Amino acid sequence: MNPKFVADENIPFQVIQALREAGYEAATLAEVAHPGIRNDELAKLSIQLKRTIITRDADFTHMKQSLMKKIKVIYLKLSGDPNDIAQQVVNNIEHCVSLLREHNAVIINQKGCYTL
Repeated sequence: MNPKFVADENIPFQVIQALREAGYEAATLAEVAHPGIRNDELAKLSIQLKRTIITRDADFTHMKQSLMKKIKVIYLKLSGDPNDIAQQVVNNIEHCVSLLREHNAVIINQKGCYTL
């Protein structure tokens, strides 16, 4: 069963599109909530929807311990061309999903996907 994702507002649409093309269920924040939702609200929503958050907001890597134990987060520490970011995500998503079985947050950067 493929994981489901919800992309924070700071994620380029190219990332969502690339994940969808790779066969993943990926939703924009606008598709599941309202723009401007607070981080703690998004965290709670992701738990309800059973979706992994994809974000470029480092705040999601150190939220309240009670939320961190329940959420799954992929933090993108990437910048530059949105198409390159999307390719980096698709190239590393399987490894990230594997790491998220044992951890609640992972980081994707230019070197790959790793735990905090």
